[in-house]
Amino acid sequence: MPRTVPPITRAAALSVAVAALGPAAGAASAADPPLLYVREPAAVAIHDAVGGPTLRQAPAAEGARWPHGRRVGKVAGREIAGREPKRIAAALRAGWRSDGAAGLVAVDEITPRHWTPRAARSLAAAMARLGPDARRVMFYASPALVEQVGRADPRRALPGRLRALVGALSRGRAVYLQTYRGDLTPFPAREMAMHPTRWAGRWPARGGELRVVVGPDRGAGQAEVWARLRATPAGRAMLANGPAAYGLVDAAAGRAWAAQHRAFLAAPDVSPTGRDAAVPVGGGLRLTRNGVRAVRVHITRPGRAVVTMTPRGGGARRAIRKLAGPTRRPVNVPLPRDARPGRYVVRAVLTGDGLRDRAAVGVRVTRRR
Repeated sequence: MPRTVPPITRAAALSVAVAALGPAAGAASAADPPLLYVREPAAVAIHDAVGGPTLRQAPAAEGARWPHGRRVGKVAGREIAGREPKRIAAALRAGWRSDGAAGLVAVDEITPRHWTPRAARSLAAAMARLGPDARRVMFYASPALVEQVGRADPRRALPGRLRALVGALSRGRAVYLQTYRGDLTPFPAREMAMHPTRWAGRWPARGGELRVVVGPDRGAGQAEVWARLRATPAGRAMLANGPAAYGLVDAAAGRAWAAQHRAFLAAPDVSPTGRDAAVPVGGGLRLTRNGVRAVRVHITRPGRAVVTMTPRGGGARRAIRKLAGPTRRPVNVPLPRDARPGRYVVRAVLTGDGLRDRAAVGVRVTRRR
């Protein structure tokens, strides 16, 4: 049980504990210590391996490693979703004063289905009410939120609901992106590169920091999980801001996590493979005529394309070919033999990785001789 502190003493302890974190909690830290949201054996192993200090997500037993002020209070995201700004702000203030936290609070977790556009605006208003103390608040972005933003086409504005929610979260100290799905399976390498990169592209310039939560490896090994994160400049920047550990149970898992944290700190600016992973940004589709009864389709990125033809003057659209990309070379797509003479528009639509690209070309079908 956390010790009880009289009001005046508690206020003093709050300021002392926050100052002990290094940079004041009123401004986002250049690199907070690792935040441990793991079982006791794993937390002890990580703390001792990195040589401290570390932060511990409450509730946690008080001790020499995580004294009063080294623990982070907790507020459930679903409990503040939909509340009025005044009540949200009060809940957050109570959170950073509870469980021996004395300075910082994390909202666990922000799940999109709990947050309407109105609820997101209420959260933004609550953060504004906190003033400089908004920098005491951290958020865990659920796997669903990480994926919804990470899959959105970076060339287009986020849907209004997501845009409002990301804007509200950016008013805090930091947002920790979870790097695994709901069953704690790590994101594949492609998503591990894509999601942080696209989040970074959406993040307000004056917002708090983006960080990552690294969890169980599900047999892939911590080295592989960290290598996937370190494969892009965005992933490395988020690790440099101070990662969090989640879901680790025993000391062996904690030591494996800490070993990769040390390896990253030894070479924070390079990918372990020697080159950065390619992140899809759109494009990669070319459609051209090939004579009078065929077109060529060339796809240079992963995705699926549907080729259709429609009479220029109006009429039913007809699917004539489906292709998977990338293609090694342009693919010849003949027009249907039973197509009536006339003018048509042939379109190709390529989708995948949250991207949607279109190409069109006009063709004229003549009578066969």
